[in-house]
Amino acid sequence: MTLFFETPPAYLPELLTMLNRFLLVGCLTCACLLLASPQTASAQGATDAMVRLLQSGKLPESRVGTVIGMIAERGNAENLGILFQEATKADGFSPALKLQSLAALKKASESRNLVPAGDLSAISDLIASDDPGMKTLGIELAGLWKVEATAETLAGLALDNDQPLKLRRLAIDSLIATGSNQTAETVAKLTSEDQPLAIRYLGVSALTNIDLAKAAQAAANVLTGADTSTDPADMIDAFLADTKGPDALAAALAGKQLDADVAKMCLRQMYSVGRSDASLVDVLSAAAGIDNNPDPLTDEQLQALVAKVLDKGDPARGEEVFRRKELSCLKCHAISGAGGQIGPDLSPVGATSPVDYVINSILFPEMAVKEAYIMKSIVDFDGKMHQGIVADENEDRTILKDANGNEIIIPADDIDLEKEGGSLMPKGLANFLTEDEFLDLVAYVAELGKPGPYGIRSKPTIQRWRVLKEVPAALQGEANPSTGEFESQILGQDADAWLPVYGMVNGDLPLGELSEIESEVLFLQAEIEVVDGGDVGVEMNQTSGITVWITDDEFPGSEPISASVLPGRHKITFRLDRRKFEGNTFRAVVTKPAGSAAQYTVVGGS
Repeated sequence: MTLFFETPPAYLPELLTMLNRFLLVGCLTCACLLLASPQTASAQGATDAMVRLLQSGKLPESRVGTVIGMIAERGNAENLGILFQEATKADGFSPALKLQSLAALKKASESRNLVPAGDLSAISDLIASDDPGMKTLGIELAGLWKVEATAETLAGLALDNDQPLKLRRLAIDSLIATGSNQTAETVAKLTSEDQPLAIRYLGVSALTNIDLAKAAQAAANVLTGADTSTDPADMIDAFLADTKGPDALAAALAGKQLDADVAKMCLRQMYSVGRSDASLVDVLSAAAGIDNNPDPLTDEQLQALVAKVLDKGDPARGEEVFRRKELSCLKCHAISGAGGQIGPDLSPVGATSPVDYVINSILFPEMAVKEAYIMKSIVDFDGKMHQGIVADENEDRTILKDANGNEIIIPADDIDLEKEGGSLMPKGLANFLTEDEFLDLVAYVAELGKPGPYGIRSKPTIQRWRVLKEVPAALQGEANPSTGEFESQILGQDADAWLPVYGMVNGDLPLGELSEIESEVLFLQAEIEVVDGGDVGVEMNQTSGITVWITDDEFPGSEPISASVLPGRHKITFRLDRRKFEGNTFRAVVTKPAGSAAQYTVVGGS
């Protein structure tokens, strides 16, 4: 296909980019329509043409998803409004395409501050949906687009004790965003003393968005009577999100008597998200009986500590300390490519760093921060604080990855202040360790990458796992799930249904760490990225009570496993029956059978 222009127009690069993308996905109809349209003299004209094509119903089903993504990425408010109407029509898109459309609209609103034009009342139907994904997106969009008509529904969800806490939290956040006058009454009910501690924390979190001073006083009242049965993490996060929040909470807590362990839980949450705001850390540290601002070590003190590590430190015990959830080490750091991606992968660190360096890096993490992991702090025009490392940045928006591994999209127009500096790993984590635990932790980190049991492995061992949080009762018996049950109740689960867990340096996954899964049957999942297709297999340290699925092909664990896979990402799922499994750890290696041309990697990350 050849285009002729006497004088190349200014929009030509944009047009060619759009045309090329359509041709790459094989949609010649779309490409020709763009060229024939009288409005292709601008990028907007091209997007309008895509919208008309989508409305025409003539677009092949296999191309609809691509067109939806391009409209959401480039369209104006009118285009997005039409996309929303198409996505919410009763006889419109398939459920999967509806979810894709709504997710694309959410991303467009977050990154470009765009709200679809026209009637948005269908949001209420989404919130009432029985589909968890649709309901969640409906709640999020109601707040993002400030749809006040949904206020009553959102308030009802927030106060419904039968709803999951996560959904109630989303509902109250969106209710606040709508600006409805029902918000204050709803929040007051959530913070009342007759509510469970978890709900009072939720109510205070919501109140920080309405009246920070009242929220701080309410938080102080809740915390002075709190115990360790419920983690205050979300409430602490709500104060950290406001630039004035830490100081306000610190002032409200001054002179109050807190349980020392509750104060430690609050501190632990601050440290786990990379925050060490002085006023709040000081008051919580005093309540917890912790010295939060130690002086740097002298050379004599450092060398004495090095000697203790070499004499008493135990790397095996140190690995157990490193893996503790309350320390959040694996939220930020990866081992063998599995774990958090907001701090450096620690796999080789011991081979290149002496013990004294490791000690200082843990006690004083800001002493040496690699450029790629320097923290950026952004304050938006609503006074909200966002911190993380920069995952991506352009003239339209900045994407930060926070200490939980979440990506935060901040439109450029929303940025009030920003600054760089420091580490997401704050001082103070060692305050939660005994001296022996600290020595063991240093000994472990200092061994990573050295030849031996903590060296870098070459085998494609599965290191990053997902474990199904709630196994359906029907799948907890002796029998394997049927094909239909496996596809709908295992492969069909969304990401939130799975808990991330990671293997140890040697590849073993300690099953004792999965005790919170209340089922004798576990479903574990890993992924491989296939570059060249061919046969792949799986070898395990134990096979009793194991069934394996490569994508949807089922294999008994007791027999040789081999399946042909095409290029792309594939799930490998394991059913582990603890009643039959022999051992306390599970390890699996993805193998390449003799003669196979497959080229692949085991997917790591968080």
